[in-house]
Amino acid sequence: MRPDSAEDVVKRLQAHLEGGTTDYAPSMMRMDVGRYFDPEIARAERNRVFTRFPLVAAHAGELREPGDFVTRSLLGVPLLIVRQADGVVAAFTNVCRHRGAQLELESSGNRKRFSCRYHRWCYRLDGSLQSMPFDEGFDGLDRSAQGLVALPVDERHGMVWVVLSPGPQLVMREYLGAELDEEIAAGGVGSMALYREQTFELPMNWKFVADGFFDTYHLQFLHPKTVGPFFHTNVHTYDVFGRSSRLVVARRGIEELREADAPDRNPHEFIITNYTIYPATVLATEPDHVEAWTILPDAHDGNRCRATLRFLVPELPRTEKQRRYRDRNWDILLGAVLNEDWAAAQSIADSLPGGHIKETVYGRNEIAAQSFYRQLQADLDGAGPELENR
Repeated sequence: MRPDSAEDVVKRLQAHLEGGTTDYAPSMMRMDVGRYFDPEIARAERNRVFTRFPLVAAHAGELREPGDFVTRSLLGVPLLIVRQADGVVAAFTNVCRHRGAQLELESSGNRKRFSCRYHRWCYRLDGSLQSMPFDEGFDGLDRSAQGLVALPVDERHGMVWVVLSPGPQLVMREYLGAELDEEIAAGGVGSMALYREQTFELPMNWKFVADGFFDTYHLQFLHPKTVGPFFHTNVHTYDVFGRSSRLVVARRGIEELREADAPDRNPHEFIITNYTIYPATVLATEPDHVEAWTILPDAHDGNRCRATLRFLVPELPRTEKQRRYRDRNWDILLGAVLNEDWAAAQSIADSLPGGHIKETVYGRNEIAAQSFYRQLQADLDGAGPELENR
């Protein structure tokens, strides 16, 4: 976050603390519980949202040299992401154009070309078809039209963003908007190193997982002995940047920061910022690391999802003491998320179907969740029950 933005946010948070307020939505909102369980809504979310907007598919540090590649499967789309000879990252479906076999079987590595094991069709790093054995059997085939299927991709803020449907070139700066793009850049995430990464397969709808990132209301109640004591519960600022947003939480001690002390103190010591890059990425910025979360529905089952955590640090540990510190941060984070956030989310997923509750309620103080689900509703074009103000 830029220094001027951080100072403005700190002042807003201090005013909330003094006045016993927070940023509010205009009214409460109710959401039909079918939005969590209806398979038609789940299908619409996958087709109309998650395949249309950019998702984080890799960290740029995984693709350092020309020929470096990673393979992924996101929402059932097999991806091959490679750094080309000119240094630009390209993304393709990991599918041979001959008979549809999976092209690259390894999860990562370095190649000069990609060769299909089935019939040995070979492709250059730019996805173009290089050669095929016994090519006399393919007289009249336009080789220039048989390259790998390219997907929109852009490398920005240290991450590789991909749209899962073919389309025009992706420009993340334009997607984020200049203001949000500059703010994220100012936080330095683009130069951070990937320390650890883990993907979790969870037996619940993706929205149960996403809910926790939009909520400062639960901190002291769900996390009384872990992360809760470090924050002011239900004290936040919320700002929208197109489809994306910024939720800032007040840390303990912010109430003691005075304007006269500001030149000697980093305002980021007193705030935690969650940037939600619509629809599936959350950048949770801590004072000395960033948690980059990607939350995706299952490709087929609306009652399952996948959450990937990339733990980013300013520099990789060089001593055992530094390593122990980072590992302790990781363990505290996962302890709170797995044992508290996701345990609560799972209890909701298990209880709602038989609970005779038709709607869930989002208060005016739950402005981030309200805003996110209204944007989701707009992109679904009316699929399922409407969100209601009450």
